[in-house]
Amino acid sequence: MDKLVPGLLVTLLAVLLLLAMVLAWRARKRRQAAFRQPSVAAPDQAPGTEIASVPVLYVATTTAGDPLDRLTIPGLAFRGRGVVSVSDTGVSLTIPGEPVTFIARGALRSVGRSTWAIDRVVETGGLVRLDWTYDSAAGAADVESYLRATGLGDANRIIEAVQSLIPAGTPADPQQEGTSS
Repeated sequence: MDKLVPGLLVTLLAVLLLLAMVLAWRARKRRQAAFRQPSVAAPDQAPGTEIASVPVLYVATTTAGDPLDRLTIPGLAFRGRGVVSVSDTGVSLTIPGEPVTFIARGALRSVGRSTWAIDRVVETGGLVRLDWTYDSAAGAADVESYLRATGLGDANRIIEAVQSLIPAGTPADPQQEGTSS
């Protein structure tokens, strides 16, 4: 009996914390209702010629310039292992159990490196950052997706492949860390 009351209190606290997390996530999804559609290839768009395909750890997609504001875009809401494929038509990110995300060539703004995003901090420049424009229900929104290449030299392969898709006159932003760095 002397362990029952503390056990019940700890269990109640754990349940309340889980409930608070679920409610907070649902509130975030409601606030970001404009980001409900996955970014997919148009049905008439051919996959194109593959330039590079690299295994990655997908970290997050955030509002441009604010690497602490995670977006709840379907297919990009949660961290996970995946594969980024760059073709002459755009970039696709495949994470098992999630819809494939396709970023059309015209939506890419820049590619660079970062050191941190949300809950991931790595060595200087250890994350690949894709800057792109998401066609949300509220209009075009500039977003950033963060990837961690798993193989030696893979980050450079991703950056070079994506850079080949971006028009030559586009200003590069190789090292952006947001407002808190």
